[in-house]
Amino acid sequence: MKRKLAALGLSVVMVFTLAACSQDQVSTATQEESLKETTAAQTAEETQAAETSAAAQTDEDVTLRFMWWGSDVRHQATLDVIAQYEALHPNVRIEAEYGGYDGYFEKLTTQLSGGTAADIFQYNANTVSDLLAIGDVFTDLSDYTDILDISGFDEGFLESFSYDGDTMIALPSGINGGIWLTNTALLDEAGISMEDIKTWDDFIAAGIQLHEYNNDYYLFNIDIDTLGKELFGSFMAQLTGEDLIDTENYELNFTRDDLEKVFTLIDSFYKNNVVEPAADSAPYALQINTNPKWINHELAMAYGATSNVYTGYYDFTEAAAMDMPMFEGAKESGILYMPPQMIAISSSCEHPEIAADFLNYFYNDENAINTLKDCRSIQPTEKGREICEANGYLDPVLVSAVNKAVETGTNHQNIYTPAEIVTIFQDATEKLAYGQADVESITDETMTLLEEALERFR
Repeated sequence: MKRKLAALGLSVVMVFTLAACSQDQVSTATQEESLKETTAAQTAEETQAAETSAAAQTDEDVTLRFMWWGSDVRHQATLDVIAQYEALHPNVRIEAEYGGYDGYFEKLTTQLSGGTAADIFQYNANTVSDLLAIGDVFTDLSDYTDILDISGFDEGFLESFSYDGDTMIALPSGINGGIWLTNTALLDEAGISMEDIKTWDDFIAAGIQLHEYNNDYYLFNIDIDTLGKELFGSFMAQLTGEDLIDTENYELNFTRDDLEKVFTLIDSFYKNNVVEPAADSAPYALQINTNPKWINHELAMAYGATSNVYTGYYDFTEAAAMDMPMFEGAKESGILYMPPQMIAISSSCEHPEIAADFLNYFYNDENAINTLKDCRSIQPTEKGREICEANGYLDPVLVSAVNKAVETGTNHQNIYTPAEIVTIFQDATEKLAYGQADVESITDETMTLLEEALERFR
């Protein structure tokens, strides 16, 4: 996999005010004529696109399967794009397979291992090493660039995430940034300024102050899985400036002291009431926006990926994207900067040219972009971003977070860390959250488990 994380050459700037283009003096007849011309032009463009697409070159009936996970908003938008494509290509049927993320990865790996995977499938960028370990499961998209136009993607972003060697295995579904989504009004109520939270010591102090102000309030809305998976890697990147694991030699890129420092930080979150007790927050794992305390504005900030912050995720008006707190002397920001998901064509797909044609519509057609909007985070193509900005689809708070990620995102995303290693970190985090042992013993146990796992990999 190509590992250079290039800076993405884009400016995701929210347009708050769009200049009105109406002309009061234009007659109704002229407006109607203009509308007819516009409609005719759009129809002609759609007809031409259909006639030149790969699906239009055959009368053969083709059925494809497309599998993804997401929210109801994402599901409906994707289903609508599928319907649009099928209307243009009556000989193509695309069967949708979708649901929540729980169990998705296990289902995908089972299907890929058995050769029964969907023709088009979505996966998390940080699971790629485990998918590649299964075998030859990806179609090389570079074989279909005469059908699938990738010119609108940033080349550096593709180099970082889309290739296994010289094989283009997938395309990013969007641009993703880690967001510290903050209810600044709640902080203000307790006399806390978001701008004063620079270090992890500041973060803990703010959490203590907020909870002492009102013992129903907690600073940080987070679930154990995210804390032990995504944030753990970010914490360690700040300390080491490296990925968690050297996957060339399967060795740790951090010391025992580094691990103990991260575990001490996580432990302090729970012991100082910076986060809600683990037993109380557990029912809302991976759905922290459904926590009643979040809904009732009793939790001041949440961490997640911008791709997961959709309409209805929060309802407070004084919202902002806070900078991620940092360790003293941090080597990197630790801010997540990567695709929200990747979309690939399975190597078992019998009609890869039709699948590539659908993806070309999915990524490049204006109707598709206007339908998908930001349901998979900020659009990955220049055209997609321009359309979303011009139509006001983007939440300025999310745009702010993505801009922070573009400017200072960490170079080490841990997308090559095997799932077994990540599980070890998650299990240790859970023990800390529930106070099942002290930091030192959990550190020792985790180091032993990591070395045993890495020895197996070696």
